[in-house]
This record gives sequence, C-alpha cells and structure tokens, in this order.
Amino acid sequence: MTSNTGAQTELRIPADPQYIVVAKRAAAGMASVAGLGVEALDELNIAIAEACEHTIGAALSAGLSDAKLRIAFRVQEDALRVDVRLIHGRTEPGPALSSTRDQREALDLAIHMLRCFADDVDFQAVGSGLMHVRLAKYRLR
Repeated sequence: MTSNTGAQTELRIPADPQYIVVAKRAAAGMASVAGLGVEALDELNIAIAEACEHTIGAALSAGLSDAKLRIAFRVQEDALRVDVRLIHGRTEPGPALSSTRDQREALDLAIHMLRCFADDVDFQAVGSGLMHVRLAKYRLR
C-alpha cells in the first residue's frame, strides 16, 4: 500500500457504453492500489458499471452526444472513493427531461444496485436529468 493517500486520479471517457470497460479496468487498478480484496474489486466493478451506464443513459436522453464522463478515484486510508459525473461543453442547461415511469424505475433500480455493491453511495440529479454519483468501497481491517 502506498503512503500517498488522498491523491486523486481522474479518467475521462466518452459518454458511450462501449467505454464502460475502460472505467472498470481503471477501477480494478485503483482497487489494487487501495488494497481492496478480490471480492471488493468485483463489487466495485459492478457499481462502477452501473454508475457509468446510468450517467451515460441520462446524457444520451438529454441529447448530449459530445459529453464525457469524468471518473475520479481517491485512495484514502480506509477506502477507495469514486466520483462519476458528466461533463459537457454546454454552458446552459439543456431542456428538462420529463420523468416517465420507466425512467423513475430505472433510476430506482440503479440506486438499489449501487447500494448493494458499494459501501457508501450518494446519487444526485444535477439538472436536466443528469446524474452525479459518489461511491466508496471500504477496506476491511
């Protein structure tokens, strides 16, 4: 384990489902740096995939085809913290998305999945139906 805890590493990928595998690979590397076990790594990969998938879906629904995901990893003494957010060049928010029953059910499922596989989850709407996801996976002592 490195003694440089608290340092942040960022990954930026296109808001395209094909790139979720890249986010999972980065998460695996960061989990190793954080000293997480194999089971925690598997759970983290599921949580990262779910966070990215839902955020990308929100971006595509908002018509943000040029958007990117910013995935920030922070290794701390007791955990690996991950922040997934959408970044795009738009200076003004896009049109508000109407929330259909299917979209609400998909959001509820995403939140449930994240809570099953991450130890700490903060899932926020940040305007125009876009998401900002923070999660943590704690290291067992």
